[in-house]
Amino acid sequence: MIRFDNLPPEVMQAMCTPMHEILAPQGSITGRLYVGSLSAVQDKELLHEHRISHLIQVLDAPWLPLSEKDGFNCYRIDILDQSTADLRPHLEAVCNHIDRALKNGRNVLVHCQQGISRSPAIVIAYLIRNHGMSFDNAYALLKRKRACIKPNSGFVSALREWEGAWRRPPAARRFTS
Repeated sequence: MIRFDNLPPEVMQAMCTPMHEILAPQGSITGRLYVGSLSAVQDKELLHEHRISHLIQVLDAPWLPLSEKDGFNCYRIDILDQSTADLRPHLEAVCNHIDRALKNGRNVLVHCQQGISRSPAIVIAYLIRNHGMSFDNAYALLKRKRACIKPNSGFVSALREWEGAWRRPPAARRFTS
């Protein structure tokens, strides 16, 4: 359970902001990557303003806030925000999905309920795999952009394992789920 008392003002501000840009277009990546909360998805004007076409929905709810019928390319990961939830089986496919969209000039929003644990974990995994960042550097980048991030301890462990798998030479890479 996340406690909200005694939070620094920048964290409270980040929690009140539906989404934050993490990556701007660079090199062969022509799309933008955002991380945010369910409130970003419920604001269709915000999504339109930022030309979001792809949604990565990391939720445990039995329903989707938006879907293909709303004009979005949606990728869904059903996972609880608990330290015992296994993020690892989802990482390879979601990183591929994000990378394809960004390379095709599409803007991607990765969101969960509050934009604090699940969606930042997915973005960190993408930055480790596709941008060669360490866990610590990817975490620091997200923290600078969205001060309220705090992936749960189980996700952090999975991401550190993921980092280890992607920092080995290509022939030795094998990520076990």
